[in-house]
Amino acid sequence: MKPLDMLSQMCRVVLADTDVKALCKARGLSPQATSSRGILETLFLSPQGVSNVFNSLDRNEVALLHLLKNYESPVGVAFFSRAYGGEHSYGTFNQRYQNVFAKVKKRLVRGGVLLWAEGRQNSWQKQSKMERWRFALPAEFHCHLPALIVSPRRFDGDGNWRPNVVRDKLIADLGCSRKNADDQIFQIEANELQLNGKRIEVAKLIKWQQSGWKKAVQGEKKSSPKDSDSKRPDEAALCILSELADGYWADAEQLTEPLRVFCGKKTESDAVCEAGWDWGLLAKRTTGGKTWYRLAPEQPQVAPHQYLTPNEQDGCVTADLSTIPLQAIEQLAAISDQRVVPARNGKLLLTPNFVKLGRADDKLLADEVVQWLVEHTQPFAEAYIALGERRGKTVLHENVLIARVSDLSLKVAIEKALGINVVSLKNDFVAFPRGLLDDVRRVVKKSGHVVKEVTAK
Repeated sequence: MKPLDMLSQMCRVVLADTDVKALCKARGLSPQATSSRGILETLFLSPQGVSNVFNSLDRNEVALLHLLKNYESPVGVAFFSRAYGGEHSYGTFNQRYQNVFAKVKKRLVRGGVLLWAEGRQNSWQKQSKMERWRFALPAEFHCHLPALIVSPRRFDGDGNWRPNVVRDKLIADLGCSRKNADDQIFQIEANELQLNGKRIEVAKLIKWQQSGWKKAVQGEKKSSPKDSDSKRPDEAALCILSELADGYWADAEQLTEPLRVFCGKKTESDAVCEAGWDWGLLAKRTTGGKTWYRLAPEQPQVAPHQYLTPNEQDGCVTADLSTIPLQAIEQLAAISDQRVVPARNGKLLLTPNFVKLGRADDKLLADEVVQWLVEHTQPFAEAYIALGERRGKTVLHENVLIARVSDLSLKVAIEKALGINVVSLKNDFVAFPRGLLDDVRRVVKKSGHVVKEVTAK
């Protein structure tokens, strides 16, 4: 349901005359809006009176609206029980939530800060009108919401945070043998550094940290489907602390009530924040007997020469995993082959991969780390020059086989087995090196298919 459709339905159909009068009075809208639903629809999204209404709400209601602004879709009346309570555990939906609905209507709808409309009837389950009511906070009102954290403290500096969580795990995983790799998530396969079997990406590294934070807070248990509007404690803490202005911090006690609203239940804010710090996603500092938190700062900028060392003897480049920025790890994995230094000392050996370089976009090729490799190492310089000479031209490949694979599951199996050595083409065709034909045959046979070979003259 789109916001403008909700606004039109609310102003022209849903609101009673008494609702319109109360709304216009709360917002201080023109008297003409009281008698004309069209004028009300035109004026509703204006900023007039919105801040005054927000400032009259209690802290639970403010937290509720901050939570609501994070949802793309409208919510039902049950969503508001986390702030208004009063819901019963027995009876019909209407009986359980009639007190909640009454407060939503009085405080937020008649206050003129919520959109209110009726959703469609489910085809598989008959619903009462109250079950179909949907509510949304207009995006135009988000900037007028009061601060979620009252009286945050301002401190200078980044505080205490753990920037090496990912790098420490990376070094530990690459330094252990496969026999002792029960919890290993980083590994090198086919000369490529991977996270859980996929090429490393910064976004996936952050997700790994968030997953660790989640497990530290709630273990392995899954969120209850009955409370789908609630956020996990780790998600809620990120949302709440992201509202802080630069330089401001919140202590764990200040997060207690917002966390209860966001999570739909009482949550141990100290444990949640400490786990977030332990996984490198929050920064903390202790002052006056209190521990204050905010989001961890961005990784510091490090020049390529501080973590890359050319080796003139073998043409390799050594990357120091203890200092390399996470973004640089992703970039280097996208243009080179990687091998672990035999001494297992937290270093990688890099050599240019012409296929990867050919697939890299112009933005990556122009990045500082790539240009540094081109300027300071002969192998990368030669590969870069050759790439420039061939880029944009038609290249005829030798020793390449073309196969037509119409079965989707078989195609996926081949792509998984060959990795970057297979290229998908149009009309169910794939291309791969001639030397991997036996590997393709094994996959085809294992899948219960047969290979039909055609030789072009």
